[in-house]
Amino acid sequence: MARHLVYAGMMMDENPELAYDHAKAAYRHAARVDIVREALGIAAYLTGRYSEALRELRTYRRMTDDYSHAPLEADSERGLGKPEKALAFIAEVPLKRLSPSAQIELALVTSGARADAGDFDSALSVVEKIKSENLEPELRARVELVKADRLEALGRTDEAKELRAEWLPVYDREGEVDLFASEEDDDEAFADSADSAASADEAEDDADDLDESDAQDDEQGDLDEAELDEAEATAEADDETDEANRDA
Repeated sequence: MARHLVYAGMMMDENPELAYDHAKAAYRHAARVDIVREALGIAAYLTGRYSEALRELRTYRRMTDDYSHAPLEADSERGLGKPEKALAFIAEVPLKRLSPSAQIELALVTSGARADAGDFDSALSVVEKIKSENLEPELRARVELVKADRLEALGRTDEAKELRAEWLPVYDREGEVDLFASEEDDDEAFADSADSAASADEAEDDADDLDESDAQDDEQGDLDEAELDEAEATAEADDETDEANRDA
């Protein structure tokens, strides 16, 4: 299990699909370990498996009370075409629990969700409030490029072109943000996880409970939608009856 996790961590940036395969293999051996759920969630996100990413990252957060991947959770909702759900989740995230860089990532996702919902002015406003002057070059480049997208959506194409001309080379030079811990930290953490059988047993019980809770939430959501459809149909039937009575 630990070996698969090490490979997953090493491959996250270079080959996300291979990282996903290793994370999935680790999951089959040790679904009860929180760092396995974390690795699988990140790999699923990077490979566009947003439903799986959302499930795994949510489970990891509930197992550990760690909100560091909240931006990925929210962005997974966006990936599923649910910007309103992304915004609702973001509104509940305790920002003080996030690192400064994670707060900025969450702001970028917020901007994206508002743009997805058609609120381009608000989407731009979110990005403009980010104090980007002292950020690392790669992260600042991402902020400026998102701002360019928002400007373009509002028809301010010249400003968007200027930002892209300035910041695309920086982004290309600096590369992607490392979403996983350092390799050295990974090795130590994975070894600890593999050797801690007692803790793993307890975590497995928690994970099973959380998976069952998620399944119940999904089932309840389906029931709520069915009840809503039934209520709307009943209301329409009542309206038709009232109209018929008035005509009579």
